[in-house]
Amino acid sequence: MKILLISPGNPDEIDNTIIRGIPYLFAKAFIAPHAVATVAALTPAEHEVSIHDEYMRGPVENVLEGTTYDIIGVTVISNQISRSVDISNHCKRLCPGAIIVAGGIGVETMIQGIPNAFDVVFHGEAEETWPAFLRDVADKSYKKSYKTLSKPDLSLTPPPRWDLIKEDILSYNSVSVQTTRGCPHDCSFCDVIYVYGRKPRAKPIEQVLEEIRRLQALGVELVFIADDNFSGDRTYVKELLRKLIPMNNSFDLPLGFFTQLDITIAQDDELLRLLADANFYNLMIGVESISPESLKDLNKKQNMGISIPAAIEKIQSYGMVVLTHMIIGADSDDKTVFESTARFINDTNIVFHICHPLAAPPGTRLWYDLKRAGRIISIDKERMMDQFDILSNITPAQLTRVELFEGLADYWDMIYKPEFFIKRALGFLDGIKHKPNIPVNGLYAAWKMRRMIARVFRYYLFEVEKIHRKTFFRLMKHGMKDPMFMIPKIIYLYSFYLIDVRRSQYDARMAREHAQWEREHPEEIQTDNGIIPVNEKFRAHAREIVNTAYNYLRPSVSNKEVMAHMVVQSLMDFHDRFNFTFEEFDDYYREQLLLCCDRVKDAEGEVVPCEKNLTDSAPVGFTREMIDALDSRMRHRELAEQLA
Repeated sequence: MKILLISPGNPDEIDNTIIRGIPYLFAKAFIAPHAVATVAALTPAEHEVSIHDEYMRGPVENVLEGTTYDIIGVTVISNQISRSVDISNHCKRLCPGAIIVAGGIGVETMIQGIPNAFDVVFHGEAEETWPAFLRDVADKSYKKSYKTLSKPDLSLTPPPRWDLIKEDILSYNSVSVQTTRGCPHDCSFCDVIYVYGRKPRAKPIEQVLEEIRRLQALGVELVFIADDNFSGDRTYVKELLRKLIPMNNSFDLPLGFFTQLDITIAQDDELLRLLADANFYNLMIGVESISPESLKDLNKKQNMGISIPAAIEKIQSYGMVVLTHMIIGADSDDKTVFESTARFINDTNIVFHICHPLAAPPGTRLWYDLKRAGRIISIDKERMMDQFDILSNITPAQLTRVELFEGLADYWDMIYKPEFFIKRALGFLDGIKHKPNIPVNGLYAAWKMRRMIARVFRYYLFEVEKIHRKTFFRLMKHGMKDPMFMIPKIIYLYSFYLIDVRRSQYDARMAREHAQWEREHPEEIQTDNGIIPVNEKFRAHAREIVNTAYNYLRPSVSNKEVMAHMVVQSLMDFHDRFNFTFEEFDDYYREQLLLCCDRVKDAEGEVVPCEKNLTDSAPVGFTREMIDALDSRMRHRELAEQLA
């Protein structure tokens, strides 16, 4: 069969416009499309497969005319849902004989609003379902949906097919390698545990190293370790880094790396040293807030009980930039949050950070809670879709939506001013106490990078605004104390500062325009009423569903009243998420229900089991009682602590 895999994106969107506008980066897009390259690798050799990345190759409809494919697959991510649906429509028009399929992290959100956009939808990881689907197509017996019934063994995941886009590979700013899936944390605004689970699963270390060797052989210089939490399994990550360091140092020019971790790595000096010596340039860390109350709102437990400023200072002392993610709009945030966040960023010498309004993606714990409280906003999809990094679908508790958007716009305008950046950048450079042990042949490195270095100086001498020219060369002068170490780091710092500045200008403009639109069109701001009548198919499987929750929760509860409360809470989460897609209670949905039960147990905290009031199985009438209670709560959006 002939298969086309599409990674959606608009080459003219702001991020790509910005990176293409910095000529010495020689990049047309940020990150190579890992998802479709992995699916291509899972495709048996008898099939002909190709990849089209719209960020690199432009709108796919421009090249589909006159082509024929048996299958066209689209990877859906949360900020490209509208474009993914457009692609499906174009494919149905231009390739009417093709089966149009979708998978990826954004499919659950897409199904909530546009359930029939694709012929086939994949839920979860594709290692088992994609080959099964191809066999079913060959047998003319394929299904409308494929669900992962177990978490796949990553040792069976082949290296991505980067060879299919090798002509473009050097035009990406970075290329990704995934070492683990899953995260032990359960932040209220994140849905990773539903997709990848709570327990990190890891690829064999030799397999990871081989993927990195292949990228180096292709000429890649910057690698993104695309894990939800690279430090989730400390034993694994340390063993990997101990083997990565000598391999990276054996290259003529060591590769640079960046990844996502959590703030607790500041307590592990050995891990920090290994990351630095492996040549990690920056570490993306979800700080979210410096307010203990807001961290509690966001269920960001791993950030509580630790001094975040001290942790940032410690991590950056190893020469690695901390790219902090900040969120504004939690229930404890009031109008002072913008000033306190800016003070934190400036005082801790954070040179890169991303600050977003709080949003509640469907299926997250936050979405459940706010939907039931009548605080999820429904606005025209074309206006809100794909812009959750700038806008939000919630009503904050202590801010109006207009105050949130305009406050963020003012914040973005202020925080990226050159006078604030230079202070933070100098503070970061002066705070480095542990220089990474990365042996580099200076003459070879200079020769290898001569084209870029020449382009850098031409750009900052003749092509940027005067304020950026002045600020850049002030930093370069500071770097003359240790030029072989400092100058590449300064070029890196300033390159991504320019990206931040230009993106923030766009974000601020969009936020102000939307705030003005909401001010002028209050009638368009509709509150989702939260009423989700219990699905009839759900009712048909009620006994099995309720018994599964009862049996799973029984060892963890104290009495029948607590049991009833926790079962209903679990059913509410499960029904809210899967109401629109539920057909039958198969292994996939059983696993998802158990995840809901786990979340409820975590929210309830420690309880002492006391089973004297509980039967070994759900008592007669319990199922009906639970479904009636579920229906009542769904209809009235009540969050009672106990059943009446």
